[in-house]
Amino acid sequence: MNLVIIGAGAIGNRLVERALAGDHNVVMIEPDADAAEQCASQFDVRVLAMGVGDERFVEESRLDHSQALIATTADDSTNIMAMLLGQEAGVAKLTSTVNQNSHIGLFRRLGVRVLADPERLVAQHLLDITLIPEASDVTTLRGGQQIVELKLEANSPLTGLTPTQIHARQLLDDTLSMVARVRGGKTQRMPMDEPLQADDGVIVFASERLRGRRRRIFRESTGSD
Repeated sequence: MNLVIIGAGAIGNRLVERALAGDHNVVMIEPDADAAEQCASQFDVRVLAMGVGDERFVEESRLDHSQALIATTADDSTNIMAMLLGQEAGVAKLTSTVNQNSHIGLFRRLGVRVLADPERLVAQHLLDITLIPEASDVTTLRGGQQIVELKLEANSPLTGLTPTQIHARQLLDDTLSMVARVRGGKTQRMPMDEPLQADDGVIVFASERLRGRRRRIFRESTGSD
């Protein structure tokens, strides 16, 4: 896929890294010459040191030949201008960060997929990994549900049992579902009839925030917070 990314900040550069790992073609747009040069030296992508308001932007970025446009700047006016130009150029996938919640409706009316308040998401993730330090990763959804990857320890009553046996013995309450297993660096859908092993990563969907015994069962049979 041909991607045009607006903004070589922290989010934009990480996005370039992920896009290249997925074998996508990337053009980066960054008006700050130093930031543009740094991005070009770090990644094997075409970097244009210009703003979206530059009259050369659409032509030089080959926007009309791109399948996706992603705006990542901290300035919503820059992001919305990029989206408008992308819409005019016929770009199929328009995505943008939105820094002020009051602007979300404007972006969505243009058919833009939005990531609202990225700083809040980072803050939530920092809080999550602080409150659940044994988790390899945590994602808290808008309704408070969580997707958590936990390492299964040898003392857990789940170790050595298959998910089918765990369900039959009602060792997990109804708020938890084991959806995937991580073993040897590979993630796969949870095999229901294969025993779990110590050091397996277990990806769990929790319909409410994971705490108390619902967390501890992956480490030990009993205990208190």
